[in-house]
Amino acid sequence: MFKKYLLIIFTLLITSVFSQQRVQPIDLLIKEDYTHTSSSVIFPALWSGFQREALYSYDLKNNHLAVSYVQQKTKRNKTTLTIYIYPKKSVDNQLLRDEFSAYGYALNQNSDKGTDLKPSFGSASNNDIKVNYIYSIFNHSMGERDFFKGVKYTEKKALLAIYECGGWGFKIRVSSDDMTQDQLAELKDKAESYFGLLNIAAKKPLPINKIPDIVLSPVVKRDSMMINSTIRAAQAKIEWLATHLEKKELLTGFNDMKIDSEVFAIEKMIEFYKTHEKDWPMHEDTNKYFDEMIRITDNGRIKDHIYEKYNGLINYDEGAAKKDSYIQFKIDKNISENTNEILYKLYYKLE
Repeated sequence: MFKKYLLIIFTLLITSVFSQQRVQPIDLLIKEDYTHTSSSVIFPALWSGFQREALYSYDLKNNHLAVSYVQQKTKRNKTTLTIYIYPKKSVDNQLLRDEFSAYGYALNQNSDKGTDLKPSFGSASNNDIKVNYIYSIFNHSMGERDFFKGVKYTEKKALLAIYECGGWGFKIRVSSDDMTQDQLAELKDKAESYFGLLNIAAKKPLPINKIPDIVLSPVVKRDSMMINSTIRAAQAKIEWLATHLEKKELLTGFNDMKIDSEVFAIEKMIEFYKTHEKDWPMHEDTNKYFDEMIRITDNGRIKDHIYEKYNGLINYDEGAAKKDSYIQFKIDKNISENTNEILYKLYYKLE
């Protein structure tokens, strides 16, 4: 029962809402090789020393699956590999961060000690398509049902990888008693290749001939300056992504983990504010927000601000080392937590 906990909680945290959902996921109980019709991915009963343990379906058409494989070397040494594949109704530039954060929260609910998911960033590509992803290799104390103790916690080495695959969601999760970090990374790479990560991403590319829609946070709608400056920031990010990313990676996602895109968007937002400062009456919170953001940029702390704003889920190598000094900077310069609010999202509606 408890070994299924993470499998179930993970999909409950997925942000997309799917049609024709089952009331509860079911194990399809198929013994032979299984082909996922919508993506053409084949999930064999046996793969590279792993035996398929379960084939969970979350919708009536079996589009949304969680497929788990087990390699049992000894009674106490087991590795579990789970592949998640599901269709998306929409894609936005915060999706990887939201899903990574949500899974980190779920892990910590099933652990007797803190689980620290430090993000790493990677990509896979061929001539036609490029997939970007966020992943982490970490230690996890996983809880399992125990007759005598109620819950028994076991130290595991683990891996989580979340991919931008256009209109398809794809994730890899590994938990192992004996694998090293290098072995976990090698297993991830092997699974990407065998289960056709790039083929999945090519199935449902994003409509890049259209400009992404912009969704504004409710806090933005307090006055005209906040609305218009935020729209300018969103437009600037769209411009940056369009000119700095390859077409083949735009087809699969926003890849909004590059910190320079956020720097550019903030700079354009502040530039807009300075140009139109006298054009509209402003709420005092808007005035305060821009005063603080200008202090951040004038002191050369804009990247440190972005790193904190996204809880470290941004590709900025110096971020962790500068975290404490930035906290002190905020105290010294009277910078509030309001500067960390997410003001907008870019998105494509796919269905």
